[in-house]
Amino acid sequence: MANYPELIYWLALLNESRLKLNLVKPIIQQWSFGENRSLAELFELSPWEWSTRFGLTDDEANRAVAAAARLDKQAALVTQWQVQKIEPLIRTDPRYPKRLIATLPATKQPLILWARGNLNLLNEPGVAVLGSQPPNDAMTELIQEVMQTLAAEEINLVSGYGRGLDRATFEAMVATANGRAVVVLPMGLSAFAKSTTKLETVITQGRVVLISPFAPDTPFQEKLAEARNLLIDHLALTLLIPHPDEDAQARAMAALERGLPVFVSLNDTAGNRALIDGGAYLLTDAGEVVEMVQQAIIDTVFVEEAPPPPMGQPATAPDPAASPPISDADFNLPVEEVEPIDSEEALEILSLGGNVPEILRKRLKKEDGGDAERAKKKGKK
Repeated sequence: MANYPELIYWLALLNESRLKLNLVKPIIQQWSFGENRSLAELFELSPWEWSTRFGLTDDEANRAVAAAARLDKQAALVTQWQVQKIEPLIRTDPRYPKRLIATLPATKQPLILWARGNLNLLNEPGVAVLGSQPPNDAMTELIQEVMQTLAAEEINLVSGYGRGLDRATFEAMVATANGRAVVVLPMGLSAFAKSTTKLETVITQGRVVLISPFAPDTPFQEKLAEARNLLIDHLALTLLIPHPDEDAQARAMAALERGLPVFVSLNDTAGNRALIDGGAYLLTDAGEVVEMVQQAIIDTVFVEEAPPPPMGQPATAPDPAASPPISDADFNLPVEEVEPIDSEEALEILSLGGNVPEILRKRLKKEDGGDAERAKKKGKK
């Protein structure tokens, strides 16, 4: 068997084995994620080993083995995509969006994402604006203000490039100096390229990346929008809902349930009231969105998620008896006076948890400079 990049083996198993996705996905998860082995090794197994290890029928095992004979076909496809500047990212690719891995259940993570544009944007902080209704003048003004603030703080937009508010928000972001966006499409990238060339300039400038969980030639279908929306909602660090329609409200409520910050406009509507009752914030200042995103970045740096339980097994609930009782004295501990630290010390502490995002680094520097200026003015009085 000729040697191919790992991507080719993934494509062969998905496209040439004629196995259903609900069979292929657990195989890849067990082999690549659980055992940390390459799919090239997987294709060296005999039909008997496929059958006994993964519970396949003899026919399914034979089809999996036979897929190895068509690796060259998948390699040719990748060459065609490269001509179109389309880059397939398998789930183990370091450029694959880390936020999807952290927030989506393994069963819902796309095994492959097809991307075109600046791939660095996939792992930068972003905000999504939900809604399909065309914005009125007041909403347009609000959107422009928010997009300008986000762009100034190097926070991206996560967009579906849909109708109404979604499209208007995207256009406001790319019209802003240094505005950048991740666009998640409900169709394949080749099919999208045939439908419009409007985004070529901003893609070439490195300000936009297009991604899709669907093979490049997949045509647009309304039913694919649901899968696209799931990725948008899990890529974003914060959701903004200027005018909730039925779909946006359902997505916002789901986001609130998993602890994602959601902002609504000041419009007194039944939808906004329901979201506020569910824990949403009122959007009174674009700076509040920036602060919430920065807090989410800090949480990402420091929070180390516990490993999930094996597939099919529920998480073990903590034993209340194992926790010592809380006494009132716990809330009256002596407090030691601590001197405030400057930005350099804060960055050094943050670095212990890994790389400090550039947006947070700049924010600390800015605040440190402001503190120094205030202290200087105070000394003159």
